[in-house]
Amino acid sequence: MRLFNFFFNRSKQEQDKPIRDKIKNKNHFEKLLSEEKEVIKQRNEIISKGNQNDSNSYIYYAIADSYMNLLKITYSLGVKIKDLRETYIVSLQSFLLGFESNEPMYFDILNRVALGFLLNISNENFKQLADYVQRMDEQAKPADWTPDQLLWFILNSRLKEDEKQAYADKLTFPKLYKGLFKLTQISDAQEAKKVLEDYIGKWYNLNKNAPWYNSHLKKNCYRGYWAWEVAAVAKIMNIDDSDLKDNPYYPYDMVHWEGNEITIEE
Repeated sequence: MRLFNFFFNRSKQEQDKPIRDKIKNKNHFEKLLSEEKEVIKQRNEIISKGNQNDSNSYIYYAIADSYMNLLKITYSLGVKIKDLRETYIVSLQSFLLGFESNEPMYFDILNRVALGFLLNISNENFKQLADYVQRMDEQAKPADWTPDQLLWFILNSRLKEDEKQAYADKLTFPKLYKGLFKLTQISDAQEAKKVLEDYIGKWYNLNKNAPWYNSHLKKNCYRGYWAWEVAAVAKIMNIDDSDLKDNPYYPYDMVHWEGNEITIEE
């Protein structure tokens, strides 16, 4: 299967390139990659058996999550971004099938929306993401779920005028994202550059309650610390991020890859 083989089939020149991550080495990520592929294989086998039951939505969500893990690992390793798009689309297909309004995972949804924008997925696929979030806004059961300004800022950047949602008037997690949303309201280029750099400087510690926080200190757990949502906002706002090229949390080439690798066709 090409999705699983593209990393190992790269030329020696490609494999000798430095990896993107600044915290762990290549051996660490290659081990994680092998383990994640096995997890995906096992989960796909469950689906292939065709047993229809109440746990199917969970299995689809788990498969989608595994492919996202694969994407993060291979991005950290240095795989070309055009190859990451295929991984993302496969993940999205399972993600949509695993819709669950009773236990929405805001951070997973935000990461998925941000990556969909950064990878410049097709308009059709992006509209599926917007429809997913709109369904969640209408059906989610937890009391702390609310139509979120940051999610819709990213989504609206790709939607047609008659598809945009303007009803989101607050942030689901203001303590974490108020600094980032402030960035979306700035028109002065130099001020936006400064606010972006200030926010990415605080980003890791702002996420101290995230399950991945300090994962580099645990065995076989760390996949990379990447601020996808920050990069998506910077790209939408066309902010000068040149000083962040070597920042360990900012996925700089995810913002600037188009034109350097492939031309996207809708």
